[in-house]
Amino acid sequence: MYRMRFVTVCLLIVHTAFAMISIQVQNTFIKLGRTDIDIKCLVNDSEIASIKNIQLRRSSTNIVSVKESLPFWQDVKLQQRANAYGSVINATFSYLHMMIDSQKVTTNDEASYSCKTTVQYRNKTFASLETGNVYLNITDVSGFQRSQHSAVLIHLTADVNYLLSK
Repeated sequence: MYRMRFVTVCLLIVHTAFAMISIQVQNTFIKLGRTDIDIKCLVNDSEIASIKNIQLRRSSTNIVSVKESLPFWQDVKLQQRANAYGSVINATFSYLHMMIDSQKVTTNDEASYSCKTTVQYRNKTFASLETGNVYLNITDVSGFQRSQHSAVLIHLTADVNYLLSK
């Protein structure tokens, strides 16, 4: 009997700790011009009575959120390149989905992304929940990561090849 109570308590703790919000990223390695950015924030818990909003964050800054079924953009420049939709109407399964077409991805999109939500439980308590960060690594189509030194390396390689050919 004691074991059964202990297992029940453990299951309740695990349910409370791990149910809630998650982030799904289609690809964490993005090739400029070839790979779409596809990020979903998912909230799923039968103990939730209502969800106030879901926010997608880039480097700890809100970029887009959803209330009811309408997205609200905080990053106006990103809004011109991306699409977002979602819903918080169904308290047991709500989501926010943002996509950037591969042709509109820029090196500025390389960052850490996370999701955040505010929920009200059936017992009338409120909670603010956040996922861990997922880092998107952006590379150019040649396979090397862009940096301020990339052009210098290309010219240096060309100069060395030229000198060796003489």
